[in-house]
Amino acid sequence: MIIPVMCPEGKVVDWVLVELQGKLENLTDEETSEIGVLLSKDKDGKALQLTIGYHQLEGKRVPLKKPLAILSKSGSTSHAGDTSTSYEVVGVIRDQYLFKTRPRALISKPAGR
Repeated sequence: MIIPVMCPEGKVVDWVLVELQGKLENLTDEETSEIGVLLSKDKDGKALQLTIGYHQLEGKRVPLKKPLAILSKSGSTSHAGDTSTSYEVVGVIRDQYLFKTRPRALISKPAGR
């Protein structure tokens, strides 16, 4: 079976894959929410620091050996009883943010004391 993949000019966005050890639990009912603050520790963006609540993770940017494409199903068309599906490229992942180490606990004073 041949599945056509279309790539519109100028609409492809660079995405980044974030790899964490462990799991994140979403305590809200929203599908998307902000999980933390990501900072780069140097000019080229290779050393990273991710702060999630009272936890801080150290990581690095690693280029992927093979880029990954993010596809969106653009629709099915029917030709005399046959259905064909096509996909559209909406993004490309070329880099990975890798956080291998365990999070470090941040200790701060409560406000007003």
